[in-house]
Amino acid sequence: MRVDQVDVLVSTAREGRFLEVLPELLRLTGQEDGDPDAAWEAAAAAVEILAWDDRSEEGAELVENLIRRDGRRGGLLSDQDFPFVGAFHDAELQGGPRAKPRLEAAALMLPEESNLGEALRLSAQDLDQASPAEVIHRAYGWGRPVLPLDDSVIGAELVDRPFGELTQRERGVLWEALQEVNDFPRAQLLHSATGEPPEQYDGCLWMAGWYATEGEISSAEGMLLAAHGRWWPFQTWDAIPAMAVVDPVLRRACTERVREYYLTRPIGPEAAKEQR
Repeated sequence: MRVDQVDVLVSTAREGRFLEVLPELLRLTGQEDGDPDAAWEAAAAAVEILAWDDRSEEGAELVENLIRRDGRRGGLLSDQDFPFVGAFHDAELQGGPRAKPRLEAAALMLPEESNLGEALRLSAQDLDQASPAEVIHRAYGWGRPVLPLDDSVIGAELVDRPFGELTQRERGVLWEALQEVNDFPRAQLLHSATGEPPEQYDGCLWMAGWYATEGEISSAEGMLLAAHGRWWPFQTWDAIPAMAVVDPVLRRACTERVREYYLTRPIGPEAAKEQR
């Protein structure tokens, strides 16, 4: 199996056929005599799908086995980090073994100077000061104070303009400004007044996490559904966005409705094709 064939398989998954394609991805990951780059790409996509299918420990074991077999084999595995590092945090959060010793053991199976080995070691060190949950969502400000929205923030001048007069680009800049200063109260008022979610995928996750923190699960669920249409893959192997189901705050809003939506609907470029 070649890398380009794996990419075609992942594209098929993004048509909304994730669970149908998953067994083939797992089979390719386990091929000992196959292309190592095809194996890690298949594994990366499988880890994301397994998280949505509530099989996080299986995802962590897949990463361990992959690194044990191919860690010093060459190829591009050593250059990766996402989603392999996070698989161990996710497994612990879902009741599996502690992530720190698994991260440290996996790092020893890779060349010391490799990007993946370094990422595994640094992540293990992070866990000396923070929990897996904190490591996962440290980029978001859920529960933290609002920062000043002054002239140093790009888009601050848009706050006082009528939302209906803003261009789509300006609306995106405004949402980014509110997220940058963690101004959920103002963002919540804007969402309530307009019915519009943020223009960006990450902004929808930020809002969903805040709604979940405030106990407004229905609103958080709605934001995760809105986020689905705003996601785009980072790489050809990137099958489905896993943050929502991995982060314990966002996971509160991953209802059966949300899981079914993400696992059965076209997403990213495959959704765009259907809309043409």
